[in-house]
Amino acid sequence: MQETKQKFIADLLIHPVDLLASIWIIDRIPLIFNQDIKAYANWRRVLARGLGVDASALLITGSAAFGISLNPNKNYKFFDDRSDIDVAVVSDYHFMEGWRTLRNIGADLHRMPPRVKQSIEDHVKRYIYWGTIATDKLLHLLPYGTQWNKTLSEASQLEPTIGRTINVRVYKDLDSLRAYHVNNLNNLKTEEITRGINQCQNS
Repeated sequence: MQETKQKFIADLLIHPVDLLASIWIIDRIPLIFNQDIKAYANWRRVLARGLGVDASALLITGSAAFGISLNPNKNYKFFDDRSDIDVAVVSDYHFMEGWRTLRNIGADLHRMPPRVKQSIEDHVKRYIYWGTIATDKLLHLLPYGTQWNKTLSEASQLEPTIGRTINVRVYKDLDSLRAYHVNNLNNLKTEEITRGINQCQNS
């Protein structure tokens, strides 16, 4: 995993971040499938059927895809036995349904548990802007939540994701998916450049 981290940082510093989004996030067989494209295709086929989308609309992101987390807040955390599986669902239909539901909560917001209320506020301020809905705290509120929860539970009983929590993030379209991750990669690149400058100044 340390080698993967070093390779990623090297790529981050020399390649355009939109190219990096393709190489490291969008166009790859996830690490957890050990280069078995048939197993990955079948896993997506089963999951897609339950979610009501085409299998090509699904991809695994996060540390299960490449061994390290690219979340700017997780400091390249390595994939391990406790790591969740993060799945991107590219679906204009499900994004719009979710957006309308969250927008129309209105007066009911004050009755929500604090963690749900905070998540909704995060969507108003940040996630919806990027064309994404992070469903981990909100799925039960969405029109398709019951069916998706059932499907995700079933997927956690399939190889190689047995026993793992599966989190879903809905993206309006591929452009939204790419833009969200390019923004995160830009933040990581800025951090790495700043870290390098500070090390040079302190040496």
